Formats: sequence, C-alpha cells, structure tokens
Amino acid sequence: MSAPSVLFVCGRNAIRSPMGEALWRLEYGETADARSCGVIPAAFVDGYTLSVMEELKCDLSDFSPIALSGVGEPAAEIVVSLSTAADRTAREYAERTGATFLAWPIPDPSETPGDREAKLAAYRETRDEIRKRIRSWDQA
Repeated sequence: MSAPSVLFVCGRNAIRSPMGEALWRLEYGETADARSCGVIPAAFVDGYTLSVMEELKCDLSDFSPIALSGVGEPAAEIVVSLSTAADRTAREYAERTGATFLAWPIPDPSETPGDREAKLAAYRETRDEIRKRIRSWDQA
C-alpha cells in the first residue's frame, strides 16, 4: 500500500511534528511525502528530539522548523494535529485544502519535570506513541 501525503502539525515544529515526519518516512520509505510545521515555529529542533530520533537512525540535525504558512503546495492528503493547541489551525488548513484531518493529541514531553534521564524517557514515550499511531493508521 502506498502511503498518502501527510502534514504533521504541532505548536512549535520542534518536537512532535518533526518526529511524525521522520517516523512516517521510516515506516513508508525515504521518498514518502511527509512534511511538518508549527503554528508558531521554534528557532531550532529540540535537542532531546535529536537524541531520541538518532536512536532510530533518524538524523534531524539539519531540520529547520517552519510555520504552517510556509508549507506550500501541493497540499497534503492528510493533516495530523499532534497538539490540542494546534487543532483549530490544523483543522482549518485541512478544510481549506480538502485534506482529511486527524487529531492525535500527544502530550508535550518538554513539560516533563526531572533530570535528563526522565526527560529522555518522556521523549521516547512521545516518539513511540507517534510511531504506534502511524502503524495503526496503516492497519485501519
């Protein structure tokens, strides 16, 4: 089964949505059409994100966060919001472009208290939950 094009949206395009983009390509191949963006993009990808994605051999060191307004054409077939804060904006974008909208509310691991190991565990949980939902989508 060939994967549809997908756009992952979260608040800052620094944690969850870059994970989604990379994990979609990991699941469906490097040429799969996956993009990501943030409602208000961060200046750079989160360092813990880089670490936990590197564990899967996904190098995001050259990733640059972008805003939804910078996504461009063609529009994705599926728009996935990974943050409740991004739901409204992502839904409106999907409606404007004729895409299917999916809400996958994934908690922000950067809000996890604790030391480095606690934070890494939270980021791994986030990564693994996104990966699980991608795999479950394929079986739907």
